[in-house]
Amino acid sequence: MAAINIDRLSLRLSGISGGDGQRLARLIAEGLAASPIGIEGTHHLDAMQVNVTARPGSSMDMLSQQIVADVLRQLERTL
Repeated sequence: MAAINIDRLSLRLSGISGGDGQRLARLIAEGLAASPIGIEGTHHLDAMQVNVTARPGSSMDMLSQQIVADVLRQLERTL
């Protein structure tokens, strides 16, 4: 099983309060930690950018799930 080490997670958010942004970052970190990753071995990736548009009416939980899914897709494509 692969492990992911994230040195820094930066979010650029519009229309979300600081508290909601912190909650979103925590949900993303928890989602990544709990996700199975289909990548074996050791890899290094300097940076990754994921652009996600929140679906109308989506909650912080739903937005974090979108972001986690996009990060995992991009990791599997890149590595």
